Amino acid sequence: MRTGWKAAVCAVAIGSAVASTAPVGAHGPTIGGHGNHYYLNDKFGGRANMELVYGDPRDVVYVGDWDDNGTDTLMVRRGNTFYARNSLTTGNAEVVFSYGDPPDTVLVGDWDGDGRDTLTVRRGNRYFVKNSVTSGVADAEFTYGNPDDEVLVGDWDGDGRDTLTVRRGSTYYVKNSVTTGVADTTLVYGNPGDIVLTGRWSNTQPGDTLAVRRGNTYYLRYTLTPGVADVVVPFGEPTDTAFSGDWGGDGQDTLGVRRHVGAPPPPAQPLPPSAPPGPAPSADVNCDDFATQAAAQAWFDYWFPAMGDVAGLDGDDDGKACERLP
Repeated sequence: MRTGWKAAVCAVAIGSAVASTAPVGAHGPTIGGHGNHYYLNDKFGGRANMELVYGDPRDVVYVGDWDDNGTDTLMVRRGNTFYARNSLTTGNAEVVFSYGDPPDTVLVGDWDGDGRDTLTVRRGNRYFVKNSVTSGVADAEFTYGNPDDEVLVGDWDGDGRDTLTVRRGSTYYVKNSVTTGVADTTLVYGNPGDIVLTGRWSNTQPGDTLAVRRGNTYYLRYTLTPGVADVVVPFGEPTDTAFSGDWGGDGQDTLGVRRHVGAPPPPAQPLPPSAPPGPAPSADVNCDDFATQAAAQAWFDYWFPAMGDVAGLDGDDDGKACERLP
């Protein structure tokens, strides 16, 4: 997270009820939980003052500032394809791209300090950093910690670049660069079973720090040091999935929750494991972009569940794309 940025991260349950129903959101890992209703508050205290619907109830979801406008928004992941929205409103994705493999663990952060959050793929204790929200290969690679470590993401020293912290119980091993090496700082905070979020909770903070969640109460610390919470705030319900972000673009991170509304969601319908060859989905795509009907059909079948007939390849709505092609 750049200074003034967001995020929540890896969670360990504080009790069996919370473990099963209230995973924590992640800047770094996915938000977790299920539901496509999001309730945000750009201040501490009170009820949510922003509500939106995005994606499907069982989508994998991330939080980030994808366009460097200072405000964090949502991104849905399906397989190894990512659907980012650049405003906190209901609507379709504005950026679509692929990265990594479907089983990969994915982290979010501003790795190069350019103000835009991008992805890093984690495979064990190896990290593959991408510095743009585009398809392609990694821009950098490094190792840190052990393969089974819990990992948090934040701008710990306030230099504008996000880096990693390894969590082992209530001890945190902070690294201030995305490079191989040992921790730069070590601290103890909270209890080993606490759910932990990260963010810049006050504009007086140089960088990101920790918050502990217990039920629907949050214990925020303004410095990356041991000690008691600087502020304690309630928000949402104990069963909500909690996460954090800069919803107002004011450089201060606050809270949000993900919640399912209505009947339990049906099982997710997975997309194929990777996108077929072809252009990124947009209204500018046409049948001339494909050599055969089979190639156009594969592209159509892949993108249709998420975006409909975005390119208008099925003119007669019979489910067959570009029927004039060989």
